[in-house]
Amino acid sequence: MEKIEQTPFENISFNVPEVLSRIHRHQEQVRDIICANYVDFVSSNAHEKLLDTVKTLESEIKDLVASPSQAASLDKSSVAWNDLRHYQRDLEEGIRGYKIARRLLSIHDLFESLNLLGNGYEKTAHILSKIKALLNDVQDPILPELNCFESLMLRYETEHEAFIHDLNAQFNDLVKLQQRSFQNTKSVTIQIHKDENVLYQVVVTLLKTQHNFQQLCRFLIEHVFGPVIVKPVSLICNEKSNEQNVSINLSYQLAVGEELRPGYKTVLSNMVQIFYNLSNMNIVVSDDECLFKVLAKQTKKHLCSMLIEQCLERDIPGTIEEMKDCSMVKDVCEFNTFLETSNFVDGENDQLLVEYANSIETIHQKKLCDNVLETALGIIKRESHEMVLIEDHEYQFGGSSTIGQRSSCMVTRTVVDLKKFLDKVLAEVAAAHGEAADRLLKTIATIVERYMVDVPMANEKLLFKIPQQSALFRNDCAYLNYWLQKNDDKLKDHCSFASISEALKARGEDILQQQLNNQRTQMMQALNGFTLSINLIELGTEQQRAIRQCIRQFELLKNVWQTVLPDPVYKHSLSGLIDTFVREFIKRIQSLEDITTAIGNGLVQLFDIIKEALPSLLKEPSEIHQLVKQWPKLLQLGQILRGSLVEITELWAEGKGPLTMCFSAEEVKHLIRALFQNTKQRQTCIASIV
Repeated sequence: MEKIEQTPFENISFNVPEVLSRIHRHQEQVRDIICANYVDFVSSNAHEKLLDTVKTLESEIKDLVASPSQAASLDKSSVAWNDLRHYQRDLEEGIRGYKIARRLLSIHDLFESLNLLGNGYEKTAHILSKIKALLNDVQDPILPELNCFESLMLRYETEHEAFIHDLNAQFNDLVKLQQRSFQNTKSVTIQIHKDENVLYQVVVTLLKTQHNFQQLCRFLIEHVFGPVIVKPVSLICNEKSNEQNVSINLSYQLAVGEELRPGYKTVLSNMVQIFYNLSNMNIVVSDDECLFKVLAKQTKKHLCSMLIEQCLERDIPGTIEEMKDCSMVKDVCEFNTFLETSNFVDGENDQLLVEYANSIETIHQKKLCDNVLETALGIIKRESHEMVLIEDHEYQFGGSSTIGQRSSCMVTRTVVDLKKFLDKVLAEVAAAHGEAADRLLKTIATIVERYMVDVPMANEKLLFKIPQQSALFRNDCAYLNYWLQKNDDKLKDHCSFASISEALKARGEDILQQQLNNQRTQMMQALNGFTLSINLIELGTEQQRAIRQCIRQFELLKNVWQTVLPDPVYKHSLSGLIDTFVREFIKRIQSLEDITTAIGNGLVQLFDIIKEALPSLLKEPSEIHQLVKQWPKLLQLGQILRGSLVEITELWAEGKGPLTMCFSAEEVKHLIRALFQNTKQRQTCIASIV
């Protein structure tokens, strides 16, 4: 096509139609090509000639469009001016039509260039992106309305899908992922080709097409890093210079017990080795873009969470000694630095491991305290029927304030073991400092509080029914309470140990008191058989059985309490029961209005049984006079039951005799009236009792 020569403005009426005609012919030719390739799908090569003439036509249009700007000086009444105005709209429409034709021809030309030999992955991706830009140009509203637009879009999508498929296939050939499962084991292999040029082109192109590498990410998490974190693995990495591939070989058991889990040092070492070898595929496009960063965006949070929850958390030491020798904080920070240096960063979760490392000390303290509490509760819940003798201990089991008082008693093996364990914990408190020491002290307080609650709850029936168990629990509480008091300076008055000490002591005494109440109830039930009434002629076996049953009850308590309870507590506990029994015995005799000779003789026999049996319940029988308040009254009652009127009168001795210490005048008169018939001697005796 020849270029139109510059013509004077008078000939513009000829030039405009000529150019418009050429545009129309060009549009027809482009339409034929588009229809042939995207509508009728008939092969055509005519577009090559059109490409040669496009530049010429563009130049002519440019010159023609520039002509009106040169006509500013024309006389607006001239023929040239009128012709210019007449063809201006036609020329504008022709230009728009030309632009559409040119865009369609450019898109078609780009499609054709996709199949040229020598196109690399980057160039192909660039061509496809240009096609997509032309098809998605929002400034051209006419193109989407054309009949061929859907076909153009379909071809783009087909070409793009085929390109991505080919790209993925090439990447999978360069980075081979294999995993095979057997009956009990799994084998995982990753091979990375060392052809850096091809790998660079493929990875860079995938990155530019915003490929997400989901398959690779899923494979690494499920078959590589996941097992490495929780299972013992056999890891072999081969990076020999004479090999074409870098290989990572991993094998492990499918089912592994918790006890076989690898330590965190092994896990971190394996992960460093794997990342180091995976870095052979970490193509770097720029400072802000590389393959590892893409992988990190999808996997880093999950990977760090697995590492923390399923590995590091388990390996945080549970003792102060282990923590002193532990380098976990340093190791985790170094591993995080390694990931950053390797560009395995996502900008959001890069400090997860460092933040966790900074919290390891606090987690250790909590874990230490949890372990301490768990161990202590294990001791507390342990069933132990073994008793341990505690001799010459300077603690006030009897509640006495006498300084230096020494007493022996029995406690359970459980509380002895618990005390030894608390000694170890207290030693760790001394070795710790700050918050760690405070946490341990609070844990000691929790242990003692749990002891007060858990033991009675778990042994409620035993403590209530079996006197020995009640006595042992009382002693155990006193033993722990003594430990608290002894270590008061070390406990530093933390966690209200003073109130805990009081509560512990009160809890033990309360359990023993409940047992005493239970024994008192049993005794009173037995005394129901000791019935004395006005209709009774003589005492029978029922009354004797009731008294002997109570004495037998006291003897059983002696057998289980005398060597268990501290002597002061034993004396106080048993003497209280005996005193209640004696008071009840006296009360029932005093309530009789008439005591026959037969009944009196029976009461004397019972009195002798009681007088002989009860003092032997104590280590020092003579102490019964001080410990049982009603004992002197019982002895005087026995004298009244045996005595004559003269003897009773002498015992009263005009209000100055021994009877006056325990009996009132009215009580003595009542007993005289019940024991003796109404005679002058009785009247004289009663008259002297004032």
